[in-house]
Amino acid sequence: LLSVRNLTASVTTRREVIQAVRGISFDIAADEAVGFVGESGCGKSVTAKALMRLTPEGTSVALGGEVSFLGQDILAKSEVDMRALRGRRIAMVFQDPMTSLNPVLSIAAQMTDMLRHHTGLSGKAARER
Repeated sequence: LLSVRNLTASVTTRREVIQAVRGISFDIAADEAVGFVGESGCGKSVTAKALMRLTPEGTSVALGGEVSFLGQDILAKSEVDMRALRGRRIAMVFQDPMTSLNPVLSIAAQMTDMLRHHTGLSGKAARER
């Protein structure tokens, strides 16, 4: 399902370049569930976001290594292709719901918005799903 070889991620901020991920390799089979465990700041979130090609606001991320998802080279995909893949075939549960969910909107509105955007379902079909 997912094969990662020698993944590196360097985050460039206004002040510095941070080598956040250095040489991570792992495989995940279709029937496996995997969690990243480690101390704060060790690169868990950066690794997951790198796999999804999600760049933190105000930064740029340089990725290296090889990432194959369902036989497709994730690092070579365009942003348009990644948008089509995210939410339909690959998704992420962010660890902090206060920064992931908008407290002004209902959970139903946020979930149906995601389904409508990624699957093309109508409002009614998204609510039923």
